[in-house]
Amino acid sequence: MTYIEPPSPRLWTDRVRWFDERLRKAADDNPLHVGSQTEAVLAELRRVFAAGAWVAAVVLAQTAIDSEVSERVEQAVGDGLYLNEVRFGRDYVWLRDRRNAYLHNEGPLPAVTARDLALDQPRLEKEARRAVELMADALAGRA
Repeated sequence: MTYIEPPSPRLWTDRVRWFDERLRKAADDNPLHVGSQTEAVLAELRRVFAAGAWVAAVVLAQTAIDSEVSERVEQAVGDGLYLNEVRFGRDYVWLRDRRNAYLHNEGPLPAVTARDLALDQPRLEKEARRAVELMADALAGRA
């Protein structure tokens, strides 16, 4: 097992600030209204993002989208174009495929290794930030 240092308090704060600003930006500086389960997933995502748990951030970003889409379908809220985009849009397919690769590893090679976690942080962080941006747009109805 590879030991990975926790982020400094300053880095933690910078990541939380980026996360919060991204959600605010997607919602045009208005509160982001989501269901209670999605709200809980967002709280956990914010924590893992701040910690630099990039793979978990990708998984939870897709989970937040799935949770919110499920609630919107149940309540008959939102339009078909929005639902089609978050289900079948190129970027959202990328996110779902990435999440599925991390969880189910159906390919010939692992989607992520301990070596990746230790040595490929910039790539993993870039993917996590992209996932959070997509999720923020989806939750704000801007997908």
